[in-house]
Amino acid sequence: MRLAEDRFSSHLVEGESMRDLSSGRLLDDAVRGEAAIGLTDRRLLCVSNLGEFVDVRYDYICSIKSRQRTQVAYRSPDGSNRLLHLLGGLLVVVALGVGVLSFSAAGALEAGVTGLLAIVTVVVAATVESVRKRPGVGRTHEPVFVGAGVLALFGLVGASLLVAGVVTSLYALLTLGGLGLVGYAHRYRADLDGTGLTSHQETLLTINTIDGETVRIAVDTDADLDHKLSTCVHQRDAAPVDTPVITSPVD
Repeated sequence: MRLAEDRFSSHLVEGESMRDLSSGRLLDDAVRGEAAIGLTDRRLLCVSNLGEFVDVRYDYICSIKSRQRTQVAYRSPDGSNRLLHLLGGLLVVVALGVGVLSFSAAGALEAGVTGLLAIVTVVVAATVESVRKRPGVGRTHEPVFVGAGVLALFGLVGASLLVAGVVTSLYALLTLGGLGLVGYAHRYRADLDGTGLTSHQETLLTINTIDGETVRIAVDTDADLDHKLSTCVHQRDAAPVDTPVITSPVD
């Protein structure tokens, strides 16, 4: 914010003072993007991060329209969205599976049976690994669960090789891909608690001038810029005007 304040202050003219400063976005075609948006004692001044600026004198403003909307944005604490990576990996596995099916003579029934068998295999393997590493399971029950799971895995793999309705290449792809995705999700489970999407309320301002120009900006609702700008414009309109005193000549 200090850099934005310095950039904004460099556009002030001599004798001009700043009343309020906030961050926002310029929505016009000529100047767009993040900007420092401030109110001075005589005008609305918007300075973009590139140094471009838009200003409107208060006495040139003829109307101010404002409306609120919810802005959704992505915020990642470490710059990497694990959930998107996981979803991307799932899409890759599905795309490869469709590619394998296109080169085989399998129908929809065989594809469904193969996919179901692969899902069951991944679930059983993940459960066995979870039970094996779970610290709360007693020594007496742990070998039973793990042994039963291993036998079930051998049975599922054997079924994939012996059952005529199973596409072996598709089963291997879906199983290995599923195990990879489960392992990735387990490794980064702490980063998968949220989607990384955040929402906040912002105010859209449309400012029309007496010469037909329009300036559109967006600021956080908490900045209350619409009310502050209206106050500045009304104070400007209500400013007293010095009128000359006409005196009669004295004979």
